[in-house]
Amino acid sequence: MTFSSWPAIDGVLVALSDPTRRAIFEAIAAQPGITTSQLTARAGTVTRWAVMKHLAVLRNAGLIQTMASGRLRRHYAEKATLGSLRDWISQFVS
Repeated sequence: MTFSSWPAIDGVLVALSDPTRRAIFEAIAAQPGITTSQLTARAGTVTRWAVMKHLAVLRNAGLIQTMASGRLRRHYAEKATLGSLRDWISQFVS
């Protein structure tokens, strides 16, 4: 692994370091196409604006893709992005 691959790993680690973002990512991975409103309903006390900010962090890290569907925004996990993190971790796991 080279130093040049670290920014991608850093972005993924930062994005997944927050428990709310991890929960949002898990919900998106479990239910592809889930809408922002559905995520907000699951988020309990987390506001819609906070959910949207968390989605932006996940999107910037390449962990999710958001597609417009009329007025709705549907979210899909980009599981392949976790590959660089998996590859990095696997060198330390026996």
